[in-house]
Amino acid sequence: MTKENLDNWDDFCGSNFLKTINVANEQDAFVCIGVEIFEDKESNSKPRLTLEKQEKEYIFDLNVTNANFCKNNKIFSPRTLIGKKIYFKKVLVNSPKSGKEVESLRICKVE
Repeated sequence: MTKENLDNWDDFCGSNFLKTINVANEQDAFVCIGVEIFEDKESNSKPRLTLEKQEKEYIFDLNVTNANFCKNNKIFSPRTLIGKKIYFKKVLVNSPKSGKEVESLRICKVE
């Protein structure tokens, strides 16, 4: 959980999902501090990561592309991500909801 801070609105507005604006570049490391199973609206189960960077926590749901990256890079289970540094790159993808190209995050390295 984030620490409540009355010096800004960050803890009271929006959500704590990791967004492209939170990633400066591909050298920006986020530490995985937790993993749980999340069930989406279509009743599909997927891993939900809790990431931390500079004492701020973010949530990141692993889609099929990011899960396959982990599997193909010898991350043998979602639970083994705990304690690892995860790095992201920004990519353009087609949004299934809007049909437009949007910026998204892809895992590019796990240490």
